[in-house]
Amino acid sequence: MLIRAAAIGDRGTAREKNDDHYCLGSFVEQETLTTLTVDRDSAFFRDYGLLAAVADGMGGYAGGDVASRVVLETLTALYYGETRRGCDIRELAASLERYLQQTQKVLTKTLERSREYADAGTTLAGVALMAPDYLVIFHAGDSRVLRGSAGYVRALTVDHTLLGPDVDSGLISEDDAIARPEATQLTCSLGQKGDHRVAVNIDLAWAPGELFLVGTDGWHGLGRGLPRATIRTLMRKEHDAEKLAAALVRGAVAMDGQDNATVVVVQLGERPYP
Repeated sequence: MLIRAAAIGDRGTAREKNDDHYCLGSFVEQETLTTLTVDRDSAFFRDYGLLAAVADGMGGYAGGDVASRVVLETLTALYYGETRRGCDIRELAASLERYLQQTQKVLTKTLERSREYADAGTTLAGVALMAPDYLVIFHAGDSRVLRGSAGYVRALTVDHTLLGPDVDSGLISEDDAIARPEATQLTCSLGQKGDHRVAVNIDLAWAPGELFLVGTDGWHGLGRGLPRATIRTLMRKEHDAEKLAAALVRGAVAMDGQDNATVVVVQLGERPYP
């Protein structure tokens, strides 16, 4: 079975610079379209699996783009710096937690070198897949991971914001949350200040025909980017990972465009969608 993946970002129409970065495998980029095809039965996949993630630097502060780039460059170097053939899912998760802790330390040292980076930080969201069907989700902040299966799409992450858990549980509607100024205030992120813990979820597995969407809030967030219904429509229309990624970001910029928009699409074999 072939795993096909694609990633792309866009500055949007309102921002002067792009604070987002993505990683697909060992590649770390911003706006360049990157594609990757991996055979599930290959020695490479059995040794390393696949890492895909996005990081959204805090655009209101100097150094947001530096923070998102450093986080993904460090994480990918650690992830692809050692093999994990034969590991179980808990060992994979433990490795990721170790990499993430080391990544936070590297980021802190980097930001400490410049006074203007005192408030800089970044969100993070991603997936790690390993043979035979292991899946680990990790995230901090309001970047998201979605899962597409049988023509439907659902969130695998809950925003680390003041109102994120309440919106997820249905205690408050998205429309009501959008109207409140604290709705997008982060409770977790990577940087020098605040809570740096990254949530790691291992109670998952993947199957042929599914896909995963990893993106920043400018692509899909609370009152930002594309709504879930539009994502589902595009997912049903575009069966090619590269075309889907491009359509998702293009749609987010056309519908909103007030923030940078970045997405990674990971497609597991052929999708049996109408």
